[in-house]
Amino acid sequence: MHKAWPKLHRRIKSNKADPVLDRNLVIASRTWFCLYLFEHQMSYGTGRPAVLKDDESIRECRLLLQHPLAIEDDMRLVSTVELMAIRERVNNVLSPMEGPVKDEHFIRLHEADDEFATWYATWDHAFSQKYEDAAFYRQSLQIQHLHAELFHKATALRGINGPEDVQKMPLVQRQLALSSIQVARQGLDITVNSPAYREGMKYAVHYTHATATFAASFLLRLARLFPDECNTLEIRNQVERLASLMSSIPGKRYAVTLQLMLKRSTKRKTGSLSRSPKANRETPQSLAMAIDHSSGNNSAPHQRHLEPFSPLYDAGFPSSPENQMPGSHLSVATVSLQHQHQQPHAQHHHHHHHQQYHSISDADNIWRGFETTANEQLPVWISDQSLGGTSFSQNGMNAFLLPSDYMPPAPAPQIW
Repeated sequence: MHKAWPKLHRRIKSNKADPVLDRNLVIASRTWFCLYLFEHQMSYGTGRPAVLKDDESIRECRLLLQHPLAIEDDMRLVSTVELMAIRERVNNVLSPMEGPVKDEHFIRLHEADDEFATWYATWDHAFSQKYEDAAFYRQSLQIQHLHAELFHKATALRGINGPEDVQKMPLVQRQLALSSIQVARQGLDITVNSPAYREGMKYAVHYTHATATFAASFLLRLARLFPDECNTLEIRNQVERLASLMSSIPGKRYAVTLQLMLKRSTKRKTGSLSRSPKANRETPQSLAMAIDHSSGNNSAPHQRHLEPFSPLYDAGFPSSPENQMPGSHLSVATVSLQHQHQQPHAQHHHHHHHQQYHSISDADNIWRGFETTANEQLPVWISDQSLGGTSFSQNGMNAFLLPSDYMPPAPAPQIW
């Protein structure tokens, strides 16, 4: 199967593409692209090294769009594969993620910001040209862009395990942390405030739920460590909204993860998290000034996050089910399910309320076991001051998620 795209690539380049002769090559190429994408998502989710590589089996995959057998979903597929290939190249430079972060790592992350921005601009323009109402697609691209930046920035912040580390961090790392706050806030804002994106979260794959939870968890930790550079109360409110959203969809583990972190940060809200009235009134503009002040001549690439670069949420959104799958959701099955089951909506809605009640109860039960635990003895997934350390390097985003064995046995899968 990995040989399908190189063959098809040569046929397209030589103007020999044929809708009859190439059918099996197109199917195999599309399947291989999906495998490459999902395998890398699993890698970032679990910390396991990816096996499939950015080689000729995916190179110039966007040429698939020129083939007569190309379908609409191919545009989302190849754009996401291209982003994952960029991420693979960045990850290779940053690996192995052990020991102190080196100067060349910060340089590569700075270059990656520009690569991610170019990727976004390219595909944002492409979707805008293809669809009359491209708001959803543009937000989906933006979420992918923001998460890619945040995840790789997090690898260079792994040595920050408490306020004492913040005091000692070099200027370039501090700049990276402040930029990460803006990136995470913008991604969380889209997730909880966009009506179309919230609706699509019901049908999202687990990777999308995990990335949203990771972003919110990481943002809470950054707010704990940099309370004077962000509005902590506003961030908590946004995370609470995401936890509520996760508890109303098949994302119980993610909801409980955030609820436990919120309980932990509430417990230590006094003292180091105390905020003066002046600090509570800080705005993104004041954070922008902090970033600009700390970054010298290199501040420009990070300032692009200070202004939204996607359509407003309350504008018209595509309402058809296939336009409601956020992020990198490529499963056609989820779309067909939405078509097939619009009648029992009330029953489905009641089920979500029932699930939300139980997730809160689970969070309370788990919290009792950690309520008196000293902060230095807390596991990473509930601590509000560690940015992951070796746990993040070894386990990927799973390091920030409640371990599955804390959850009650899941019922048999149901298609509502």
